[in-house]
Amino acid sequence: MEFNVLPGAAAPYGIRNGQGPRHLIGGMVASTYATGAETGGAFCLHMLSGGKGAGLPMIRHAEAFTSLYVMEGAIELTIGSDSYAVIAGDTASIPPGTDYGFRMDRHRTVAMIFQTGGAAGSLFSAMGAPYQGFIQPATDAGQAGDLLGLSAPEGSDTDILGPLPKAPALQRPGKTLPDSAQPYVIESGEGERLVVADQIFNFAGRNPQTDGRFLTLFNEGPQGDMIPPHKHLKHDEMFLCLDGRIRMKAGDEILELSPGDWLFVPRGTPHAFQFLTPYCRTLGWLIPGIFEDFFFTLGDRYDGHVYPQDPGPFRFDRVLAKLDQLDIVPLGAPPKGDGAAT
Repeated sequence: MEFNVLPGAAAPYGIRNGQGPRHLIGGMVASTYATGAETGGAFCLHMLSGGKGAGLPMIRHAEAFTSLYVMEGAIELTIGSDSYAVIAGDTASIPPGTDYGFRMDRHRTVAMIFQTGGAAGSLFSAMGAPYQGFIQPATDAGQAGDLLGLSAPEGSDTDILGPLPKAPALQRPGKTLPDSAQPYVIESGEGERLVVADQIFNFAGRNPQTDGRFLTLFNEGPQGDMIPPHKHLKHDEMFLCLDGRIRMKAGDEILELSPGDWLFVPRGTPHAFQFLTPYCRTLGWLIPGIFEDFFFTLGDRYDGHVYPQDPGPFRFDRVLAKLDQLDIVPLGAPPKGDGAAT
């Protein structure tokens, strides 16, 4: 399987931590994980890394939904007239037509930015300078205001609006999801949680928050066996490793992901995963959001914030009972592999 090269068409492929094609913009290194060419115009995904003061001025997308996840450091995020202190583990959801911008607030800050459609994510390559490095320059890296006074390229679904507030009053992220598609920031580990045996599936965004366009889903658990292989016919999945080490089956290949590594699994691709270390955590955006009912069929509501060490049963019988209603095709027993922690 190809890693660190964008295939330009829908196919399983991966990006190792920050090693996609890179551009320097607003003091940030924007590493491209996916463009509309790889996703059939469904989404773009970038890793953004930079230091204090890097970021984007106030901008707006007419069509794209934006989901922003902070991996390291901290960000001052302004959405409309509200500003938030967003730290590692927090997630923001920004619907189309919403003004937003951000300023990084630690000497090393890393975030993932997911944007629906193939247009909004093109801003980073269109207005950034091609860059060979993996961190921002030590001096004169740039800052969030670098795009002020410029016009975003036609076809980028982006309007550049003006500067960020100079000293915003910062709110803390919330703990619950809103009832509709409106801007919000959700605290790390909060949202809606389901338990499936010894794993937690945590929604930071469901269909009501995205008008059904995508799901934002975290998964955590201990080392264990590989889940049975399967495929989907109507939605695409991706796996971003946040913690631990994860073994993936995609097509005929078996590979491993470490933190920051990402694998794209387009619809129709047989796949499975296995957690290899005592604590593993992944993040994925599933697009469109039609797979939500699968998780609520398989799992049970969960008030805890860590995976259960006395797990209940794996209730795949519930899935089999309504298999014709869920976008999943089981493909037999999982491949054998060593699941021991190292």
